[in-house]
Amino acid sequence: MKKMPWDANYFKIALYTFLVLALTVLFEKIIGNIDLIIQYLSMLSKQIYKILSPFIYGFFIAYILNPAISKAEKGLQRLDKRKGHSRFRRILSILTVYITVFGFLSLTFIYVIPQITQSIIDLFQKIPSSLITLEKNIENLLEDYSCFDYYNFSSIIESNINPFIQNSSLIFNRIFTYIVNSALGITSGLLNIFVGLMISFYLLNEKEGFLKKTKKAIYAIFKAKTADKIIIIAKESHIMFTRFFVGKFIDSLIIGILCFIGMLFLKNPYALLIAVIVGITNMIPYFGPFIGAIPSILITLLISPLDALWVSLFIFALQQFDGNILGPKILGDSTGLSPFWVIFSIIIGGAFFGVLGMLIGVPTFAVIRTLFNNWVDKRLEKKNIKTI
Repeated sequence: MKKMPWDANYFKIALYTFLVLALTVLFEKIIGNIDLIIQYLSMLSKQIYKILSPFIYGFFIAYILNPAISKAEKGLQRLDKRKGHSRFRRILSILTVYITVFGFLSLTFIYVIPQITQSIIDLFQKIPSSLITLEKNIENLLEDYSCFDYYNFSSIIESNINPFIQNSSLIFNRIFTYIVNSALGITSGLLNIFVGLMISFYLLNEKEGFLKKTKKAIYAIFKAKTADKIIIIAKESHIMFTRFFVGKFIDSLIIGILCFIGMLFLKNPYALLIAVIVGITNMIPYFGPFIGAIPSILITLLISPLDALWVSLFIFALQQFDGNILGPKILGDSTGLSPFWVIFSIIIGGAFFGVLGMLIGVPTFAVIRTLFNNWVDKRLEKKNIKTI
């Protein structure tokens, strides 16, 4: 029997054919079971997050508190310049900031949160009766100005508001239940937060060592040029995010306090709740003030339309003060983005990642824009083009 001659080309063709067929079958199986695969990946990601959550919390706490700890450490260094005390200064700075921040949070939970909770409960209880009163006021207004009957407003109100009033108790009970469940979820995660707090202490205490090891690992894994780019991106991101979030937090805190004072002056019974809403939503550039104004005006509308008008005028004045005086003074040009690109980044971030995307969209896009501009400048430099 004659042996068939070995042909490497035929073997390659056969191997490629087999691989293509195998990949086709695999692809068909993936498409056919895509729901199960997504479900499995979702469960796997949740499990991974559950395991890593203390480390994520620890990193987040360390990153947020690092600027304050660095400033505290510099302040202590001016008072005590002895080199042997550097470790002591670091630990004292961390403990000082921890006690200050978590003391403030404890006071907030003891005094502020119960008041906000009570305001929300009172608001939910008053909504059905307030809506009935509002409907009667509108009907009286339509009776006084009969010209509106041409547009058949009374039947429109009756067909839309009445069903809402009937279902309002059920709607707000569901909302309240969701809030309670969310609060319980936060409580159950307190252990992870506590462990994260311990991790953050070690991260902050040994931050130079961790950064050095991370840098070594990056240069060990990647080529020198790629590693240089990663380090540059990390530095740009750190500077941009720190400037933006620290500045925006201070700005929003001041706006929240001013809003609370204003609501007290207007004798609004939901002063604290409205101030918290306005302060938190103010963290979102451009759209935040409008997002905060709408629920604040609607809440006050349940008390009195005239009070709602005064609240809307006050919030508008507060927004103008923030946009033209306070914001530029605190933030300056922290991102370097024009209003168009700020709005663009908020819309894109919000579309992909919701509220979180709206918060991080601006500094993220600012980093991308800075890196892109640097890349363009280098390309133009290579081509010996100075200006276009």
